[in-house]
Amino acid sequence: MSTIGETCSMIQYEKGELIFKEGGPVQHIIYLREGFVKLVKKAAGGKDFILSISKRGSYLGLQNLDQETKTNYYSAVALTKSEVCYINRNHFRTLLKSNGDFALKVLSTVFEDEMNYFDRLVKNVQQQLPGRLANTISYLANEVYGENPFSLNLTQTEIAALIGTSRESVSRILKEFQDLEIIDLKKNVLTILNEKRLEEIKHKG
Repeated sequence: MSTIGETCSMIQYEKGELIFKEGGPVQHIIYLREGFVKLVKKAAGGKDFILSISKRGSYLGLQNLDQETKTNYYSAVALTKSEVCYINRNHFRTLLKSNGDFALKVLSTVFEDEMNYFDRLVKNVQQQLPGRLANTISYLANEVYGENPFSLNLTQTEIAALIGTSRESVSRILKEFQDLEIIDLKKNVLTILNEKRLEEIKHKG
C-alpha cells in the first residue's frame, strides 16, 4: 500500500453514505482502509440485493480495470464509518504489471471474495430460509467480522436483501434461533451460542 498511498485520494464516509453508485461513470479502483461496506445491486422491480460485505483490506470495483467498462456494476454504501482510497485505474493497472507480488495478492483477494459469493449464491438457491440465515450468520462471524460475538452492523432489512427474503421472515427466524439458544442478539451484538447446532441447520438447509 505504500506505493498506492503516495498517489491515492483518501476520503472518509459516515455510516449510510454512498461511496459510488451503480451505473455511475468509473475512473478508479477503491481500496477500503477502514470500516465495512455493502455492495448493492438493483434487482428486478427495483429491490436492492446485497452481493457481499467488504471489510478492511478489500479492493472495490476491480472489474473497472477493463477499459471497456464505462459504468459501475454495483453500488457501494458504508455500513460503518469508513475510510477509502481512490486509485486511478490506469495507475493501478501499471502497479499490477510491474509488481508480481502485489498482483498475486490482489488476485488472491478476488478469488476469496468470489468463492464466498458463489458459495452463498448456491446456498441461497438450494436452502430453505433457516439454512440461508444460518449460513449468513456463519459468513458474517467467520468471513466478515472474524469474531464471535460481533457487532451486527446490518439491519434486518439488509440481512433480508443479503439472503433474498423479507424483513419479517428474517425477524421470525432470528427469534426462533434465539428461542432455541442457538444465538443471542442484544443491542445489535450477535453471539453464536451453539455453533454445532448452527452448522447442522446450515447443512440441513
